[in-house]
Amino acid sequence: MKEHWQFPVAASALLHSPEFVVLQRRECALSLSLEGDDGAAKEIVLQFSGVESYKCTFLTSCTAAMFKLAYGRLVSLDSTWLNEVRSTGKKDKVTVDALQHLMITFDDGPCYEIICCTWSIRQ
Repeated sequence: MKEHWQFPVAASALLHSPEFVVLQRRECALSLSLEGDDGAAKEIVLQFSGVESYKCTFLTSCTAAMFKLAYGRLVSLDSTWLNEVRSTGKKDKVTVDALQHLMITFDDGPCYEIICCTWSIRQ
């Protein structure tokens, strides 16, 4: 597991549930509205590119491991799911090597997992 990004404030400072949006060209985004140190809303968008697969697990189905590994932070994992996606379909070696399994979990869920090539953050 590798941590890539962590909430700049307490994870409980989300003003509302995260918004997951599927975009064109195998991209998706996760928009977060946080309460900043001064009390004003702060928008953060995590954008994922080269998306091969994603899933969302709601609170009643989240595991303790999802919270332990990825609560309030974006992490990458080695997983069976990542290996399955790498080995299916027609992908060149560069794409296969670039794929990563990313996970982030929030207070009451959900846990988002995305297999993609790259990600970026917009604050």
